[in-house]
Amino acid sequence: MAGAPEPAAAETPVSATDIRSIVGVLLRHWVLIAVVVATAVAGAIVALSLIAPQYRSSVQILIIDPRQPANAAEDRKLSSLDVDAAAVASVVEVMRSKLLALTVARDQGLDKDPEFTERRGPGAFLKAHLGALFGRAAPLPPPPVAGDNISPQLDRAAEALRDRLEVDRLTFSYVLSVSLTSESPAKAQRLVTAVANAYLNDQLEARYEATRRATTWLTGRLETLKTRVEQDEAAIQKLKVDNGLTDIGSGSNMTQQQLSDVTAQLALARADVAEKRARYDQITRAVNSGGNLQSIPEVMASPVIGQLRVQEAEVSRREVDLRNRYGERYPDVLNAKSQLDDIHRAIAAEAKRILDTSKNAYEIAQEREQSLEKSLAAMAGQAGHSQALVQLQQLERVADSNRRLYENFLNQFNEIDQKSTLIDVGARIISPAALPTEPSYPRWTLTIFLATATALVAGVVLAFLMEYLESGLKTAAQVERALGYPLLALVPRVRSPRFAPRMERIDILKRLVSEPFSQLSEAIRTIRIGMALSDPGQVPKVTVVTSAIPGEGKSTMSMLIAAAGALSHQRVVLVDCDLRRKSLTTAFDLRNRPGLIEILTDQVPLAEATYRDETTMLSIIPGGADLRDYPDLLNSQQMRDLTLRLREQYDCVVLDATPLLPIIDAAVLVQHADKILMVIEWNKTPRASALEALKTLRCQPRQIAGVILNKVDFTVLQSYGYGFGSGYNYGYHYRALEKYYRKR
Repeated sequence: MAGAPEPAAAETPVSATDIRSIVGVLLRHWVLIAVVVATAVAGAIVALSLIAPQYRSSVQILIIDPRQPANAAEDRKLSSLDVDAAAVASVVEVMRSKLLALTVARDQGLDKDPEFTERRGPGAFLKAHLGALFGRAAPLPPPPVAGDNISPQLDRAAEALRDRLEVDRLTFSYVLSVSLTSESPAKAQRLVTAVANAYLNDQLEARYEATRRATTWLTGRLETLKTRVEQDEAAIQKLKVDNGLTDIGSGSNMTQQQLSDVTAQLALARADVAEKRARYDQITRAVNSGGNLQSIPEVMASPVIGQLRVQEAEVSRREVDLRNRYGERYPDVLNAKSQLDDIHRAIAAEAKRILDTSKNAYEIAQEREQSLEKSLAAMAGQAGHSQALVQLQQLERVADSNRRLYENFLNQFNEIDQKSTLIDVGARIISPAALPTEPSYPRWTLTIFLATATALVAGVVLAFLMEYLESGLKTAAQVERALGYPLLALVPRVRSPRFAPRMERIDILKRLVSEPFSQLSEAIRTIRIGMALSDPGQVPKVTVVTSAIPGEGKSTMSMLIAAAGALSHQRVVLVDCDLRRKSLTTAFDLRNRPGLIEILTDQVPLAEATYRDETTMLSIIPGGADLRDYPDLLNSQQMRDLTLRLREQYDCVVLDATPLLPIIDAAVLVQHADKILMVIEWNKTPRASALEALKTLRCQPRQIAGVILNKVDFTVLQSYGYGFGSGYNYGYHYRALEKYYRKR
């Protein structure tokens, strides 16, 4: 690895959305994702196990049969205008009404069913189970309260039944789908059937009640007309007896015949006036009260009204469709409402025209009646006919008119009375309720799928969050981008053999000697070559090895770099300048022996404080005795003189310094060195700590040869794909190296 970043690193941008990088993050945190998913699925299963299953049963009801007549008296077929969305919605509300629910609850005995009388839900569930856990009995239900024969239990059961009942209209049809859920399949089937039958019975009773009211009104009207006919006949008979009059026959003279004709015309005119007045009053009441105009023959016969009704039905259907799709405030919905208002105004205008026409006809008939009365009076005076004859003729015509009216009402009464026994509500069950075989709630498959998907998303988000929050450095691109210095090498973590005690520094050194072609050995050689190339034209002799914080392996790295130089037949000396910890002194078992401190204090000469490792032919200067004022000693003239002497005697001098952040010794020591090596523990040392440590060396930026990532776990590093390493594919690259090392 080169001492400076490759040009390709500056030319290849780091893509945050690289697919390989995303896969790498998922692979590194797959255990976390799996745990989150497993926990969510287990929690969903436990929650579903605690929920009582609910079974749904449905029945379909045809509320209006278009093939049947809508009015038994008129025998008129149902048109497309008779049933609209509002009418169907009204039927839906009737089926979900409180009265219908009370009827079903009372008939089915739901006020004694705990499923419908006890409160259900998370709060009641926890209260019941916690009460049982702590030995507290559930409170008794309140006693029934008399009033309208509705007890609290019955009212609660009816409300629970309404909550469980669903009524939906099948699109563009007169069919309603009624569904009900219960903890028992048989109960769900029984209750939804009871609701459907209760609705049908309610509609039948409503039709019977309407027919009964109509029959009662017709009976009273017939009695009135019958009394009036009887009174007219009695008056005629009395007038004949009192005046000795006889019926007008064929033997009457011309005047009498004319009187008879005018009298007949007057009776017809009066009947016509009565009829037109009745029609005019009927139309007036319908228009003023907003009643059903379809029952008025003049309205039904109007082609304009028919066309407007067709337009109203089409616009109403389009408005309902648009409102269901887009909502109340959609522009087309508002436009449709405006069209409906225009149609309604047009219908009202046409109805007013019909009313005016009827009023004119009524007034004309009145004028004709008055004219005939005047003619009759004149003719009676001219003929010298008695007033009694005129009265007789009038009474006979009035009696005849009342008799015909009475017969008409009597025929209608007989027809309604006969058809009342054949009342058909038109609604019927077209699809009976089936016995459910599987619970409709909770939906295990869907719930577990949603829990798995949600947990998977949460696990992935958590994995990326942990990746973002990780402050350690793992790749060359991260090191160069965060610290601004090149990465010299990634040194692998050296693990001890299985079932062996913790590996010491000297054991790692022995492995370097015994395995010259291992990954560790190649990494150390890469560091030495990178140092040599870091400053072309000048080979550094004195190298300071330091780190940001303790425990990053800088003493072991100093020992390995020095040993690698010695194995390359160079004259190398390793100086333990960490006078507080003296890790190298302990590693080579040189405690209680003279060393650096004795040399600097002129207690022993350099040769007596220098020791040789026979394995690597490496010269070692231990830390020596304990002494205060270490920084002053390392910053002394004696230290400068010692460094000069070591430069003359050795090809390479490695100074193992203290960490930069907790102790100032390393910052003092770097003034005697040619190059500085910064050791950072892989994926552990915070970036802020590494940056803060490098700031203490800002006076000597060119002395820093580079950064070493120590204790690298290459198994984890393989999950970092292209994009993290400025073009290096770590997975393939280091797997290939590992195979190469095994072959050697």
